[in-house]
Amino acid sequence: MFRLLKDAFKERDIRDRILYTLWILILFRIGTHITVPGVNAGSLQELSGSGLFNLLDTFGGGALSSYSIFALGVSPYITASIVVQLLQMDILPKFKEWSEQGEVGRRKLNQATRYLTIVLAYAQALGISFGFNALTGLGLIRNPGLPSYLAIALVLTAGTMLVMWMGEQITVHGFGNGVSLIIFTGIVARVPEDLMNFYNSQIRNAGDQLTQSIIFSILIAIGFVLLTIAVIYIEEAKRNIPVQYTKRVASSAQSAVLPLKVNWQVLFLLFLPAHS
Repeated sequence: MFRLLKDAFKERDIRDRILYTLWILILFRIGTHITVPGVNAGSLQELSGSGLFNLLDTFGGGALSSYSIFALGVSPYITASIVVQLLQMDILPKFKEWSEQGEVGRRKLNQATRYLTIVLAYAQALGISFGFNALTGLGLIRNPGLPSYLAIALVLTAGTMLVMWMGEQITVHGFGNGVSLIIFTGIVARVPEDLMNFYNSQIRNAGDQLTQSIIFSILIAIGFVLLTIAVIYIEEAKRNIPVQYTKRVASSAQSAVLPLKVNWQVLFLLFLPAHS
């Protein structure tokens, strides 16, 4: 692996793409620590024990707990993408027409997704501002009032659009899917803190149940490794279907195959219980 990375950095184009991707991800991590003006992020510590809050905070890489400018992350963009895809299914004829126009129609759909992202991000920003301010006993917003809520929602919406732009730049000038990499970066950034919390709760403060906690931790580690191996195995699984050509010479040693990936939906349906 290290030799592969070393050889990759020798190629200027690959090296530039890797460095560009890392630079964008570093900027994203810096943005997750910039708190929105007019907000007391410390009041959110009371909600840190909530499972839903921790889940949302994990995908944002801690951006929600600090109520940063990137607190919404890319969730409005993902929601808007799903809505636009659903509207293409003969629900909105114009979107259905655009989906059949190739590259031109794809650009129109992407533009519609961006506009919908702005609307959803602003509505979601207002919702979480009102909701978290109420859950923290009116301690989140320093000067509660309609102008403050509107200004905070505007900042959060701008942060979402900036994160979306970063993801698009990674997709074009970097490596892989930018939005997926940003989500992955947010999750990985929380791993050290989650491991430390797990160690403190299961090992350090185990008391008389230390042996059971160690066994439980080992079982979790083994389950995580097995789950990772299973996901990789199924994701990379394929079946090679031989392709025969009528005009090919019978003595030709070359053979062509059509690789078919595993369909997750079909695999999931196979394990569902049968209903009469």
